[in-house]
Amino acid sequence: MSKLKQLYVQLNGIEQEIAEYIEECDNDKVASDVAGKVANLLSSALFELNCIVDDEGAGLYEPGEPFEDFQEEEEI
Repeated sequence: MSKLKQLYVQLNGIEQEIAEYIEECDNDKVASDVAGKVANLLSSALFELNCIVDDEGAGLYEPGEPFEDFQEEEEI
């Protein structure tokens, strides 16, 4: 398992714990702030990290041939 996948799994666990905290919190204002300022951002970060992990698994980050600038050939 790649390091990024491990981080994803750990962050996903934290996201679940935060969701449980929000559900069990007695203070609606605190729950609202945690949901808006933490849970939503963490959810977005997890989505993006998952996309990167998927791309890594698909080999999109494998070293390839060096990029050369595209130049049009002159017509004769």
